[in-house]
Amino acid sequence: MEKKITKIEVQKNNKERFNLYINGEFFAGIDAATYVHFNLKKDLILTDEMLIKIGEYDGYRVAINKAIQYLSYKKRTEKEVRDYLTKLEVNPQATDKAIEYCKVNGYINHEDYCISFMNTMINTTDKGPVIFAQKLKELGIEQNLIDKYSYQFETEVTKERIDKITAKITRKYEKKQSARMIQQKIMQTLIQKGYNLDIANDALKNVKIDTNEDALQKNLEKEVNRLARKHEGFELKQKVIQSMMRKGFEYDIIIERLKDSGLE
Repeated sequence: MEKKITKIEVQKNNKERFNLYINGEFFAGIDAATYVHFNLKKDLILTDEMLIKIGEYDGYRVAINKAIQYLSYKKRTEKEVRDYLTKLEVNPQATDKAIEYCKVNGYINHEDYCISFMNTMINTTDKGPVIFAQKLKELGIEQNLIDKYSYQFETEVTKERIDKITAKITRKYEKKQSARMIQQKIMQTLIQKGYNLDIANDALKNVKIDTNEDALQKNLEKEVNRLARKHEGFELKQKVIQSMMRKGFEYDIIIERLKDSGLE
């Protein structure tokens, strides 16, 4: 039985798509590009092979439209677009073609993405180049681009950027912790935020933290009260010294303060 197009009508809810009828029955929805590409018109006789090609091409056009719509909100990587189309159950062949179309036409551009993402991280966060590289890897960026722009990110890291992070940590802990513990917090925080050891070590060289008398006294009183519940005399003194040294306070300063407190 021959397959003849008996009607082509514009869809009510989407003027860019058409309903295609074969032998009086609805066959499929197609977009305007598919309609033009195959020069479809009423009374045109179609072979089974042609119907398959129309379906495949329209699937490709649907994938392109969905990809471009997804990309219209923000820059995205190939992996993000591929994952999105897969979630929408677009078939793999149409997805591959849509991805290639987006690359050729500049909708997906990994180098541009790296530059934009780097500038965003530098200007809106206090994260470092290691986190930047990790994020790019998760997003499917090629390793050569990760290496290139991670290095560029490092060159953009200013002393002021690091000083701002260290100052924030110092303010947070200076009345609670010893100078040594604050330095450890600074090191840990910089590493966690994505800065390498060289940057973290350089930051510590520029940080000057004096022994905080309030922090020393507060911690000493806390440890004496806590340990005095189970210990006394010489044993109490030794336990207090050990606990305070674990908190980063220096032995000589602890002994001096213990003398002043009468525990010596």
